[in-house]
Amino acid sequence: MPSAEPMVVGVHGTLDLRPEIRRAWETGELDEDLYSLTVQRAEAYGLTSTVLGAGRPRGACWAHNEAGGDWTQDGAVREIGYLQVDIADATPDQPPPVRPAFTVLTDALRHVGSLTVAGVHVLAPPRPGVAGNEGLTWPDDEPGGTSTETGAEVTVTLATRDGGLAGRAQRISQAVTELSSGRLHLTPAPPESPDHALPYPLTGTIHLVEAATGPGFRCRTPTWSLDMAVHIAETLLTALGPYGTGPALVSGPALVSVAGPTVARPRGPIAGNG
Repeated sequence: MPSAEPMVVGVHGTLDLRPEIRRAWETGELDEDLYSLTVQRAEAYGLTSTVLGAGRPRGACWAHNEAGGDWTQDGAVREIGYLQVDIADATPDQPPPVRPAFTVLTDALRHVGSLTVAGVHVLAPPRPGVAGNEGLTWPDDEPGGTSTETGAEVTVTLATRDGGLAGRAQRISQAVTELSSGRLHLTPAPPESPDHALPYPLTGTIHLVEAATGPGFRCRTPTWSLDMAVHIAETLLTALGPYGTGPALVSGPALVSVAGPTVARPRGPIAGNG
């Protein structure tokens, strides 16, 4: 979906670097940072290309902008990776490539260590109406149960530049239930709940400086995983667009944050890498 705004995806959690990677990273001798690793993975998947001009392959989903993360090895939850891409030249009427971007980012992170995911965020335009719920398949490795069964309770928070989502919590919740065939159900958070605030600081370049945060929701899922978090984020972006009939709830980019069952606040200074 063409957009003048960059798309940003981020992963929050802990990253346990492999011993040889950690030694090189701590001494400043690491040859490959997250930027170079994500470029390599994206090119391997055919999602982007560093080739310019007539030789640039068709069908590229994005142009690479930047990538980085906080790899401090203290066990605290941090933004261990973010990827910012330009999707202005993407094919019209196609959903923003959220899942491919997370695949590239997590592939790169797993190349250097093992990760535990505490949450994700996505800055992207709403999915176009023609997409409907196509592509919103339930994650393959997740049970097919409904949100009423015992599982994980996660927090979902939205933000937009114009604050246009105020008073739309029930409509968004209904749309998510319909799009997920009842597997996901959002419960709007009370007005004074901390669930209306983004749970993790965003260290990547987020072009939503004057964002109006809210509304916030609780969402029960059968399990918690990276795939489930990305699925929830994609469903929210679809719910914000004209997935059926009627106007989109937002016209510009939306920031969707999905936090896992235990929100562990980061500590210490944020030191970007890459």
